[in-house]
Amino acid sequence: MRYRVPWACAVRMVLLSLALFVGAAAVLMSAGCSDEPATTTTAAAPPTVTTTTPVGDAPRLTQLLAEEGTPLEVAQALNTQKPLVILVYVPGGTDDELVKASLGTLAPRYKDVSFVSYNFDDPESLGDLTTQLGSHYPPFAAFVDSHGIVQYFITGYADEAVFNQYVVNIRQL
Repeated sequence: MRYRVPWACAVRMVLLSLALFVGAAAVLMSAGCSDEPATTTTAAAPPTVTTTTPVGDAPRLTQLLAEEGTPLEVAQALNTQKPLVILVYVPGGTDDELVKASLGTLAPRYKDVSFVSYNFDDPESLGDLTTQLGSHYPPFAAFVDSHGIVQYFITGYADEAVFNQYVVNIRQL
């Protein structure tokens, strides 16, 4: 009888250890630690990613044209060969409002550059800009030189210093 109690305890310990091991393996497998590729379904919007494309690295060279569907302010800047900054934003968006405020601070400093902004939710005011610029994900800003060439195109947030440098650069081209 003396050996029976310790033996029963040993069996229980082995079974308990095995159960814990299997449970831990199940938790790890469900947490994505398996060899199978993980699939995730999300309903939220993707995070804002800032993308800057200087002309030298651009996959395409974009020249804005003053066409029938081009907003009047943009067409005037293009026709007078004035550098131009175009902002397309969604009112109330966090990044959108920060970008709009930064460009609004810069506009009075550069009288020789046209600064225009358009509400993405008002497609009539946008005219053909989203088509010409090839973007439908606001906020985005295009920095256009006096020849109508988009020198910089940025989506998402960037700080005022970056925008300031882009404006300085398009004024010199």
